[in-house]
Amino acid sequence: MMNFNNQLLIALPDMQDKRFLKTVILVCEHNEDGAMGLIINNPMPLETEQVFTDLNLKIPEINQSTFDGGPLNKNCGFVLHNNNQKFSNSRAIQNQLTLTTSKDLLEKISNNEFSDEWRFILGYSGWDKNQLEEEIALNTWLTCPIDLDLIFNTDIDKIWEKSLASIGIQNYQNISGAGHA
Repeated sequence: MMNFNNQLLIALPDMQDKRFLKTVILVCEHNEDGAMGLIINNPMPLETEQVFTDLNLKIPEINQSTFDGGPLNKNCGFVLHNNNQKFSNSRAIQNQLTLTTSKDLLEKISNNEFSDEWRFILGYSGWDKNQLEEEIALNTWLTCPIDLDLIFNTDIDKIWEKSLASIGIQNYQNISGAGHA
Protein backbone atom coordinates (compact mmCIF):
# COMPACT_ATOMS: atom_id res chain seq x y z
CA MET A 1 0.00 0.00 0.00
CA MET A 2 1.25 3.48 -0.85
CA ASN A 3 1.30 5.76 2.15
CA PHE A 4 0.40 9.43 1.85
CA ASN A 5 0.80 10.42 5.50
CA ASN A 6 2.89 13.60 5.85
CA GLN A 7 1.89 14.67 2.35
CA LEU A 8 -0.10 17.44 0.77
CA LEU A 9 -2.45 16.60 -2.08
CA ILE A 10 -2.50 19.19 -4.85
CA ALA A 11 -5.51 19.22 -7.17
CA LEU A 12 -4.65 19.34 -10.85
CA PRO A 13 -6.00 22.39 -12.72
CA ASP A 14 -8.58 20.27 -14.56
CA MET A 15 -10.10 18.84 -11.36
CA GLN A 16 -13.61 17.69 -12.30
CA ASP A 17 -15.10 17.90 -8.80
CA LYS A 18 -15.58 21.66 -8.32
CA ARG A 19 -15.49 21.28 -4.52
CA PHE A 20 -11.79 20.53 -4.86
CA LEU A 21 -10.82 22.95 -7.65
CA LYS A 22 -7.33 24.37 -6.94
CA THR A 23 -7.29 22.89 -3.45
CA VAL A 24 -4.39 21.69 -1.35
CA ILE A 25 -5.25 19.00 1.19
CA LEU A 26 -3.21 18.03 4.22
CA VAL A 27 -3.40 14.25 4.61
CA CYS A 28 -3.98 13.78 8.34
CA GLU A 29 -4.33 10.01 8.30
CA HIS A 30 -3.92 7.36 5.64
CA ASN A 31 -4.13 3.65 6.36
CA GLU A 32 -5.55 0.43 4.88
CA ASP A 33 -9.11 1.60 5.68
CA GLY A 34 -8.90 4.89 3.78
CA ALA A 35 -7.75 8.46 4.28
CA MET A 36 -8.78 11.67 5.99
CA GLY A 37 -7.54 15.15 5.11
CA LEU A 38 -8.19 18.85 5.50
CA ILE A 39 -8.29 21.44 2.74
CA ILE A 40 -5.87 24.17 3.84
CA ASN A 41 -6.64 26.86 1.24
CA ASN A 42 -10.41 27.24 1.19
CA PRO A 43 -11.47 30.06 3.53
CA MET A 44 -15.13 30.36 4.47
CA PRO A 45 -17.09 33.60 4.90
CA LEU A 46 -16.90 32.97 8.64
CA GLU A 47 -14.39 34.56 11.00
CA THR A 48 -13.09 32.70 14.05
CA GLU A 49 -14.48 35.54 16.19
CA GLN A 50 -17.98 34.22 15.37
CA VAL A 51 -16.94 30.64 16.15
CA PHE A 52 -15.67 31.62 19.59
CA THR A 53 -18.85 33.64 20.24
CA ASP A 54 -21.02 30.66 19.20
CA LEU A 55 -19.06 28.43 21.60
CA ASN A 56 -19.54 30.94 24.45
CA LEU A 57 -15.81 31.59 24.64
CA LYS A 58 -14.00 34.90 24.96
CA ILE A 59 -12.98 36.42 21.66
CA PRO A 60 -9.20 36.07 21.25
CA GLU A 61 -6.96 38.89 20.07
CA ILE A 62 -6.34 37.00 16.83
CA ASN A 63 -9.30 36.83 14.47
CA GLN A 64 -8.84 34.91 11.23
CA SER A 65 -10.78 33.13 8.54
CA THR A 66 -12.30 29.77 9.25
CA PHE A 67 -11.43 27.18 6.62
CA ASP A 68 -13.66 24.69 4.83
CA GLY A 69 -11.79 21.40 5.31
CA GLY A 70 -13.99 19.42 2.94
CA PRO A 71 -17.51 18.22 2.25
CA LEU A 72 -17.84 15.78 5.16
CA ASN A 73 -19.16 16.54 8.67
CA LYS A 74 -19.32 20.34 8.36
CA ASN A 75 -20.17 20.69 12.06
CA CYS A 76 -16.91 19.08 13.15
CA GLY A 77 -14.19 21.58 14.05
CA PHE A 78 -10.46 20.98 13.84
CA VAL A 79 -7.59 23.15 15.03
CA LEU A 80 -4.37 22.66 13.12
CA HIS A 81 -1.44 24.11 15.08
CA ASN A 82 2.30 24.33 14.57
CA ASN A 83 3.66 22.81 17.74
CA ASN A 84 3.81 19.43 19.47
CA GLN A 85 1.56 20.40 22.38
CA LYS A 86 -1.11 17.82 23.18
CA PHE A 87 -4.61 18.58 24.39
CA SER A 88 -7.52 16.31 25.38
CA ASN A 89 -7.97 15.12 21.80
CA SER A 90 -4.81 15.75 19.77
CA ARG A 91 -3.02 13.82 17.08
CA ALA A 92 0.52 14.52 15.90
CA ILE A 93 0.62 14.83 12.12
CA GLN A 94 4.40 15.32 12.09
CA ASN A 95 6.94 17.21 14.18
CA GLN A 96 5.61 20.73 14.88
CA LEU A 97 2.21 19.98 13.35
CA THR A 98 -0.69 18.77 15.50
CA LEU A 99 -4.41 18.36 14.91
CA THR A 100 -6.70 18.97 17.88
CA THR A 101 -10.47 18.54 18.11
CA SER A 102 -11.01 19.29 21.80
CA LYS A 103 -12.36 22.49 23.30
CA ASP A 104 -9.47 22.88 25.76
CA LEU A 105 -7.24 24.28 22.99
CA LEU A 106 -9.96 26.74 21.95
CA GLU A 107 -10.18 27.88 25.58
CA LYS A 108 -6.42 28.53 25.64
CA ILE A 109 -6.70 30.49 22.38
CA SER A 110 -9.67 32.48 23.69
CA ASN A 111 -7.69 33.43 26.80
CA ASN A 112 -4.73 34.47 24.62
CA GLU A 113 -2.61 31.74 26.23
CA PHE A 114 -1.61 30.08 22.96
CA SER A 115 1.15 31.82 21.04
CA ASP A 116 1.73 29.38 18.20
CA GLU A 117 0.11 29.61 14.80
CA TRP A 118 -3.21 27.85 14.27
CA ARG A 119 -6.01 27.40 11.76
CA PHE A 120 -9.64 26.61 12.57
CA ILE A 121 -11.20 24.23 10.05
CA LEU A 122 -14.77 22.97 9.71
CA GLY A 123 -15.44 19.69 7.93
CA TYR A 124 -13.00 17.29 6.33
CA SER A 125 -12.28 15.30 3.18
CA GLY A 126 -12.35 11.52 3.27
CA TRP A 127 -11.56 8.56 1.04
CA ASP A 128 -12.69 4.96 1.35
CA LYS A 129 -10.31 2.01 1.20
CA ASN A 130 -8.05 2.32 -1.89
CA GLN A 131 -9.97 5.37 -3.18
CA LEU A 132 -7.13 7.86 -2.67
CA GLU A 133 -4.61 5.50 -4.29
CA GLU A 134 -6.95 5.13 -7.29
CA GLU A 135 -7.43 8.90 -7.61
CA ILE A 136 -3.67 9.47 -7.51
CA ALA A 137 -3.13 6.72 -10.11
CA LEU A 138 -5.68 8.53 -12.31
CA ASN A 139 -3.68 11.77 -11.95
CA THR A 140 -6.42 13.55 -10.01
CA TRP A 141 -3.89 14.67 -7.38
CA LEU A 142 -0.21 15.47 -7.21
CA THR A 143 1.63 15.12 -3.92
CA CYS A 144 4.34 17.00 -2.09
CA PRO A 145 5.75 16.80 1.44
CA ILE A 146 4.11 18.84 4.19
CA ASP A 147 5.55 22.35 4.39
CA LEU A 148 4.69 24.29 7.58
CA ASP A 149 5.59 27.60 5.94
CA LEU A 150 3.12 26.85 3.16
CA ILE A 151 0.36 26.01 5.67
CA PHE A 152 0.84 28.88 8.11
CA ASN A 153 2.77 31.68 6.39
CA THR A 154 1.64 31.72 2.76
CA ASP A 155 -1.15 33.94 1.46
CA ILE A 156 -4.20 31.71 1.14
CA ASP A 157 -4.68 32.53 -2.53
CA LYS A 158 -1.05 31.52 -3.27
CA ILE A 159 -0.98 28.14 -1.49
CA TRP A 160 -2.03 26.12 -4.55
CA GLU A 161 0.50 27.74 -6.90
CA LYS A 162 3.31 27.55 -4.33
CA SER A 163 2.53 23.87 -3.71
CA LEU A 164 2.92 23.19 -7.42
CA ALA A 165 6.13 25.24 -7.50
CA SER A 166 7.51 23.18 -4.60
CA ILE A 167 7.52 20.14 -6.90
CA GLY A 168 8.92 22.04 -9.87
CA ILE A 169 5.74 23.05 -11.69
CA GLN A 170 5.79 26.73 -12.60
CA ASN A 171 3.64 26.72 -15.72
CA TYR A 172 0.58 24.98 -14.31
CA GLN A 173 -1.71 26.05 -17.18
CA ASN A 174 -0.16 23.30 -19.31
CA ILE A 175 -0.64 20.36 -16.96
CA SER A 176 -3.65 18.14 -16.67
CA GLY A 177 -4.62 14.67 -15.61
CA ALA A 178 -6.09 13.97 -19.04
CA GLY A 179 -4.23 11.84 -21.51
CA HIS A 180 -2.32 9.75 -19.01
CA ALA A 181 -1.19 6.29 -20.05
